[in-house]
Amino acid sequence: MDRRFLLKLLASGTALGAAPATLLAQMKSEKPSWAAVPAGQASATDMPPLQGPGIETESAQAVYSLPRDHAWHGGKFYQTNDFNEWHYITVLGRDLDTGERISVFWVPLSQGWIAREGRPLHNVLFAFHNLDTGEFHTALLYITGPMTTEGSAPDAEDFHFRYEIDDGKSAFTTAYDHATETWEFGGYTTEKDDWNEPFRLSMTSQAQAPGYVPMAYWGLESIGVDPQQRQNPETMYGLTYYYTAPDMASSGELEVAGRTVRFEGTGWFEHQWGNFRNTYQYRYFWAWFRFEESGDLMTFRQYYAGENFRNPNYNVNRYFHMDGETFERSYAFGPAFKLIPERMWTSEKSGVVYPWYGRIETPQGTFWYEPTLKEQEGLGFAGPYIEGVIQLREGGPEGPIVATGFCEMIMFTGTYDDGTDHSMGPPISRGLPEDPTLPWTPSSHVSKD
Repeated sequence: MDRRFLLKLLASGTALGAAPATLLAQMKSEKPSWAAVPAGQASATDMPPLQGPGIETESAQAVYSLPRDHAWHGGKFYQTNDFNEWHYITVLGRDLDTGERISVFWVPLSQGWIAREGRPLHNVLFAFHNLDTGEFHTALLYITGPMTTEGSAPDAEDFHFRYEIDDGKSAFTTAYDHATETWEFGGYTTEKDDWNEPFRLSMTSQAQAPGYVPMAYWGLESIGVDPQQRQNPETMYGLTYYYTAPDMASSGELEVAGRTVRFEGTGWFEHQWGNFRNTYQYRYFWAWFRFEESGDLMTFRQYYAGENFRNPNYNVNRYFHMDGETFERSYAFGPAFKLIPERMWTSEKSGVVYPWYGRIETPQGTFWYEPTLKEQEGLGFAGPYIEGVIQLREGGPEGPIVATGFCEMIMFTGTYDDGTDHSMGPPISRGLPEDPTLPWTPSSHVSKD
């Protein structure tokens, strides 16, 4: 395989949504067998497209435009209190000096609007875990001050961007280079308390095959369980663009707890954005897994209508599976996937109850899940949550471990001090006037004349 061609292919964006057989053929420098054009007929590319007065030629085109959609999004469309976007990566790998298994979790977020800053709220969630010793550290970075941005034109061949904020106490950097398909993630905090451990991280990740993959086959995911059913494709309210790069060759250095950890591993990257806060989205169990023998990949999200992970809303479940060799994708929705807790765990630190032990019923079979360490708990603006390493067993809760991945358990059902629901995001990030016309139904577009 020509590695330079692979990088060019991944960077081109054709990997997103490309048919697996075609993608593999391109990676092997084989020409796919396209249907021949009969003699005497012009190919479609030689003919002008449909155009003319009354014909729309710009809107409702591609769902994604890569690589430009790798960037964070702005403009008037996303200047709302409900805006939410992140670059997420979790890495499972090894400490290069000790050989011990480690994990790194890193997600910088862009949320809502802070009036006094004139930009969205920027915060970062971080965690480090040594799977062999049980060591675990976490931090929440709330970063103030102006954000420095640089980058190329959206259609540049050398497309790239870089974002950075450093307020002297905490900082983050995100950078992307189209030519090498490489991401850089970094940051630090000096804050130390029961929920924050000072650290400094520098990490690079490079996308490998199959490149970028939509998390639902239409490329969008509905978020949350909204009793008013306000998801709106005209405004992206309650909806998200959402894709993953499930295989990222990652390496870096982490200074934490008085030492430096040099690591290498495989990352799971996600990019998600939309105007979707206040749709009761912070009530879910999400996870991804990589199977040890086959390399197959699996991810899902299960939402809950009530508290304590006890009232699942199966109808909005989302499930994705990918073959580790052919990259063939399959999707399932609703009750085709179910996560069923069998034993709850109550955190002594926060008092929150989590469904840390149970089983998942999937189109690929039934598996039992458990943590590598129960106390993988962090603190967000709305309260505690789990972001940690999780394993799957086959045949029963005592069966062999067949897959390892990451999970996220969030159950924010309370209110902030001003009485607003946790799903709306912290009040500081809702600095714009609220939209009085937000509740939306198709009938609102019907003429009353």
